[in-house]
Amino acid sequence: MEITRLSLQGYYHICSDGNSKSLLFRNPKDFKAAMNRVAVLAHKFSVTILAFVLMDNHFHFVVRCKSEDECFRFINEFKRLTGKYNADFYNERNSLSQLPVQAIAISDTEYLKNVIAYVINNPTKARISMFYNYPWGSGKLYFAQGPKHGHSSASTRIGDLSQHAMRRLCGTHAKLPGKWIVEDGIILPENYVATGEVMQLYKTHRAFLAFLAYNKEADIEADMGEWNMLRLPDAELRQARDQMIRKMFGKAGIRELSAPERLQLARQMRKKFLCPKKQIARIVLMPLEDIEKRL
Repeated sequence: MEITRLSLQGYYHICSDGNSKSLLFRNPKDFKAAMNRVAVLAHKFSVTILAFVLMDNHFHFVVRCKSEDECFRFINEFKRLTGKYNADFYNERNSLSQLPVQAIAISDTEYLKNVIAYVINNPTKARISMFYNYPWGSGKLYFAQGPKHGHSSASTRIGDLSQHAMRRLCGTHAKLPGKWIVEDGIILPENYVATGEVMQLYKTHRAFLAFLAYNKEADIEADMGEWNMLRLPDAELRQARDQMIRKMFGKAGIRELSAPERLQLARQMRKKFLCPKKQIARIVLMPLEDIEKRL
């Protein structure tokens, strides 16, 4: 069967460095605030979101924008506000100022379908959750994958919220569509994600699942350069790291270890978990060049 490829303009895969040492989101409160940030900024910059996912230390968006500059205005403001949030709540100053982001142009429909599947599949590949159960993204929206929202007694229309409630919810006085639904403190992504366009792109549920199952990760990750997916999530490795520190050195945490001890820990983690060297460097808080020379 011949694959039909239609040329595209204005579609981009926006992503941050998955090898970043900084935690962007630590807990449900952080993720909820970030989800609302996405809604506000997509509306503010007139960015059409086809798919997105927020992971603890990186994010992906598939968007349609008028220009690459518009993409960067959207994502740089998201990055700035996320950094401000982390500064306010965790006293982390300039934590995201150096976080690299890319906006990779998507040139044809076949690649667009692969990129959307790649983004949606992030939580599944990271062994955190099946994509249709993951709450911090759009994976559950397509072809009725996830539970229905916006119909419970806890749901509220944006137009029914007071200015004070809107300020608490969004951190801004921005005007949003009154018909948008809020539930459990989140502006539901059903309000602003172009689910209909995505489902029309794949045409059938079966085709959608086929792209998720046979996604061409190598092609997408090649375009992302060294920003590849990790074999195990950082959160899981940090827990394992702390247990190993207590067992190997009798110390409470990574910052109590000397450089030789950190290197010894890195070797053991590399042997036990087969982690990429970049991930090991991030987890043991050592320069990548030292890890590459000694592991």
